[in-house]
Amino acid sequence: MNPIPPPLGLIAEVTHRCPLQCPYCSNPLNLVGPGEELATRDWQRVIEQAASLGVLQFHFAGGEPLARADIVTLVGHAAAHGLYTNIITSGVNLHAELLERLVAAGAGSTSWKLSWM
Repeated sequence: MNPIPPPLGLIAEVTHRCPLQCPYCSNPLNLVGPGEELATRDWQRVIEQAASLGVLQFHFAGGEPLARADIVTLVGHAAAHGLYTNIITSGVNLHAELLERLVAAGAGSTSWKLSWM
């Protein structure tokens, strides 16, 4: 019997916070407050465990993952563990400097063009 292969990707809802209030969104805004979210080190352990399981892609989601002050650190940690990373975002909190930091940390493809701003 063949062993079950590892999952290819992991979607991590790193926060439920979001500056938008889209009527179609099923995000449980009141499930966990910002003070009760997993700490940076806890998410880093999740990333390490995912990589050790053989996960290839780590998708940062939420809420709005850019609402986390440590998102660049988390993206960098995932990239350092060989994971392809992306951020599922509305882009509301995104600005050129943050985008540059995220790309430098390892988010998405290194072929991104920053000329859109």
